[in-house]
Amino acid sequence: MKWNGWENCRQISNATAQVIVVPAIGRIMYYGFKNGANILWNDTGLYGKTLPTDLHTVKNWSNFGGDKVWPTQEDDFGKINGMEWPPDPWFDGAPHTVKELENSVEITSPVSDYCGAQSIREIHLDKESSRLTIHQRIKKIKKAHLRSVEPVRYTIWNVTQIKSPLQALFNLNPDSKFSDGYYIFPTGGAENFCVDGSTGILVPHISREQKAGADSGKWLAAIIDNVVFGEFFAFDPGGAYPDNGCSAEVYTSGDYTEIELLSAMQYLDINEEISFTIEWELYRLPENAKSEADKRKAAVEWLNSK
Repeated sequence: MKWNGWENCRQISNATAQVIVVPAIGRIMYYGFKNGANILWNDTGLYGKTLPTDLHTVKNWSNFGGDKVWPTQEDDFGKINGMEWPPDPWFDGAPHTVKELENSVEITSPVSDYCGAQSIREIHLDKESSRLTIHQRIKKIKKAHLRSVEPVRYTIWNVTQIKSPLQALFNLNPDSKFSDGYYIFPTGGAENFCVDGSTGILVPHISREQKAGADSGKWLAAIIDNVVFGEFFAFDPGGAYPDNGCSAEVYTSGDYTEIELLSAMQYLDINEEISFTIEWELYRLPENAKSEADKRKAAVEWLNSK
């Protein structure tokens, strides 16, 4: 199907939810209730656009929006990619091959000349509910272009850009390595971050960037209007995680918010791989949840019930 100027798109739907995958830019671009609003943020100015054929020439970030993965921690971009920004274009924006399965789409990135690996993501929608299961692997195919960076330590860094929410919610770890149970990134800070019991709350600022993280598991979520968007995942307390040990992060800007899940980091030899399965789900808040506190309470009850 053609969708917003891109050819060869794939739609997965049931009576409850709809998903649209755009292989031309290697990501999920639509997720929402059937006949409902798209939860994911898209840059409409980039509809139908693609990266240049020679990915070595990509020096600026085409922020299409939607959901994709990065293969290494951001602190390593400079030494592996030869520049601190943008992210590896073989993962973030390059055309992916696509294979259709039952209620599923599998997209595979080209092999990165920078880090020598590729991503394989099977995106499966439940037959009835909004549950979307994303089986993700990163496989090392060859050595990195810069041999000096070997061995490369990989992580599956899932970046989901959503429409600016009322609030983003962390499930804080009672045994956190962080003294307060969370981590505030020094660049930009997070003045709108607060804690309610075991829930960390980050409210987007109207003009400033913010970022917070946690070494937690089970779920990371956001409330968008009267819908809760939950991402569910496992945390390895013995694993080495990026960004000072964060497995879950939220970045907010004036335009959109990023819900970010990270796998533990691992060194890979050729033909070795890491995997990280996550699940998404949507929940409509009850009509009597009017205030932000009531919405948060109902959201957390639902998230903890999953």
